[in-house]
Amino acid sequence: MASHDSLIHLHCGDASALVHRRSGLPGSLRICRDSPAVGPWVAEASQLPALRAGWWGVPGDEGSLRPVLSDLGGTAEPVLWFGPDPWEQACLLWVLAELPEGTLSDLVPLDCSVAQTAPAALPGLFIGRVLLEEETLTQARSLWAGFLERGWGALAGCGIPALPWLARALARLAEDHPVEGPGRTRMQIRGLLDQGVHDLPALMAGLRKLEDPRHGAWYGDRFVAKVVESMEARLG
Repeated sequence: MASHDSLIHLHCGDASALVHRRSGLPGSLRICRDSPAVGPWVAEASQLPALRAGWWGVPGDEGSLRPVLSDLGGTAEPVLWFGPDPWEQACLLWVLAELPEGTLSDLVPLDCSVAQTAPAALPGLFIGRVLLEEETLTQARSLWAGFLERGWGALAGCGIPALPWLARALARLAEDHPVEGPGRTRMQIRGLLDQGVHDLPALMAGLRKLEDPRHGAWYGDRFVAKVVESMEARLG
């Protein structure tokens, strides 16, 4: 086991990082702020930061994974804290596929996002972390290559035994990327708009009820606002 100085905790989002900072766990903290669960994607890594930044309307390096992962490996011991929802699971797949070759990482089994967890519970969860074998990393790289080549719609029915929530997340992401027509999330948003629900908080409340109760509307209000804006622009 690596020393406390080499522990690097990877979290998905600032809300989870805030909880972690109150947990008293040793080690440094890094935050993944983007996820391939929504929005445009491109296989060419050099084009990705600008593409994602333009879509989100943020500085070019804000969502990049490179500075988060570039110096891992060696004596560093990355500890992965990713919840069961499709956003965090898609981000986890991205992280595993992009880890430097030979990096050994630990996965903390979670039944919900760290953002929904009491800080005092994190040390106990940390003790239960499991080492991810090279076979798991190989499988993750293969699935990631499949996503880059064919999109989420091609990964329905796929999964990795060591990642218990991934298959469910991939199935949900595939529903948003059917061969033809709008995906599930867009149809759900359209349905609420047609019912006269236009206020963003009310939209999020309605969408939360249509998703898995373990996590609710996993795509976040910024994404929903973008979808509504694009729908209104087409109608206009």
